[in-house]
Amino acid sequence: MIILACLWWFLSAFLIYCAIENTLLFAKPPAVDSSRKKWPRVSILIPARNESKRIGPCLKSLLKLDYPNYEILVLDDRSTDNTFNLVQAYAKRNPSTGSGKVPHPLKVIRGKELPPGWLGKPWACYQLSQEAKGEWLFYIDADTWHLPETLKRTVQMAEGEKADVLSLLTRQITKTWMEALVIPVMAFHLLAFFPARWALNAKSRFSRFAGVSGQFIFIRRTVYRAFGGHHKVKNEIVEDLNFGKQLVKAGYRLVLGDGSDFSFCRMYVSPGEVWQGFSKNFFPAVGYSPLFFLNALGALLINGVLPFVVLAWGIHTSLFWPALVLCLILWSVRLLQAVGYGMSKASVFFHPLGCLLFALIGLNSFRWFYWRGHGHWKGRQLLSPTKL
Repeated sequence: MIILACLWWFLSAFLIYCAIENTLLFAKPPAVDSSRKKWPRVSILIPARNESKRIGPCLKSLLKLDYPNYEILVLDDRSTDNTFNLVQAYAKRNPSTGSGKVPHPLKVIRGKELPPGWLGKPWACYQLSQEAKGEWLFYIDADTWHLPETLKRTVQMAEGEKADVLSLLTRQITKTWMEALVIPVMAFHLLAFFPARWALNAKSRFSRFAGVSGQFIFIRRTVYRAFGGHHKVKNEIVEDLNFGKQLVKAGYRLVLGDGSDFSFCRMYVSPGEVWQGFSKNFFPAVGYSPLFFLNALGALLINGVLPFVVLAWGIHTSLFWPALVLCLILWSVRLLQAVGYGMSKASVFFHPLGCLLFALIGLNSFRWFYWRGHGHWKGRQLLSPTKL
C-alpha cells in the first residue's frame, strides 16, 4: 500500500506538471494576417478507403478555404464502396482550368496495388506525395473538416515557428456513448502523460514517445523527401506516431499545436467502430511488446480505475488521501481538456469507466495481434510484423 500511495502522490504531481507544460506548448496558431499578399502553394493530401459516407463534409470545407494557392489531391485506396465516384463528382464540379481562375483544383487518383511489405495508409500517403506540387504537404484524414481560415493560420504558424513539420490537435467530435467515454480518455493520456517538450528533443530518452497526429500533418515537401517520407513507416499500423518519432530522431524540427478552433474530426461513428478502430491501434502503438502492453494496461487500471474504487469503498486506509487527491486532479485535468479542446464534458465524471473500456479494448487488441497474429480494418487484414 505504501508503494501504491507513493506512486499516486508522484502521479498527481506529474499530472499537474504535464498539464501546465503542455498547455503552454500546444499554442494556437495566430490570427490571419489580412495584409499579407503572397502565400506558398500547399498540397492538401487525403488518403481515402471506403469513405463515401464521410468524405463529403471534408471536401465541402476544403473547397471553401480562404487561401489563394492550393490543390486538393484525394487518393482512392482501392475502395470497395462509392468513394472514387463521389470524389470524382466533386472534382468535375471544381475542375482545374490551368488559367488560375480556379485556385483550388480537386483531383482524385486511383491507388495502385499494395506492394509487398507496405500497409494501406502509408502506401496511400506515399503515392499522394508523388503527385503533390506544393511547397508544403498537408496530410489530413477524410473524417476531418476545416474552417476557411485553416490554411492561412497554419502557414503562419509553421513559418513563424520555423517548423519542418507542424502537427495540430483537432477538435474531437463525439456523439455516441462509446465515443464520448473512450475518445477523450485516449486524448487525455496523450496529453496528460506526455512530457511533450522532452519528447521533441532528439537527444532526450523521451524522444521515443514523439509523434504527430495523422489527422493534421503539415510538412515541407523538401523535408518529406529528404527524410524519406512514408517509406520510413511503410509497415506501421500506427504510422503517425512512428512518423513523428522518426522525424525527431533524424533531427528535424517538429512543432505541436492546438488547431481545435478551426479543424474538427469525428474518428468513429458507432460503438462498433470505436471498438475495432482502437483495437487496431492499441497493441501496435506499444510496439507489439507484451511488456509495454502490460505497462499500458496497468497504467489504465491502477491509475485510472483503482483510485476511484478506493474512494467508492470509503475506507480510510493509507490509500484514501492519495486516491482522493489523484481523483480530483484527474477530474480537473480532464475538465480543463474538455473545455480547452472541445471534448465531451459529461464524460469527465465517467473517467474510470472510460479507462476500463479502453483497457478491455487493449486486451482485444492483444488478442488480435499477439495470439492471432493479425487484425483487420476496412476489409483488409493487418499482419503483425512477424507475419509480414
